[in-house]
Amino acid sequence: MIDSNTQHQAIGRLFELVRNGDVDNLEFTQLDSLIYGGLEQTYRVTDADRDQRSVQTSAV
Repeated sequence: MIDSNTQHQAIGRLFELVRNGDVDNLEFTQLDSLIYGGLEQTYRVTDADRDQRSVQTSAV
């Protein structure tokens, strides 16, 4: 579990990466996993939910 300040910074950085279209790199993948892991701890997530998880990595 990460502290709230670190979590806030990670979410902010993830948002910046998405906004700039920088989603095909290691930093994005690590931050996405970190944030998603926190959400999994907060909310009940099943194996079926994990199987349906997908990340769009290209701009529409």
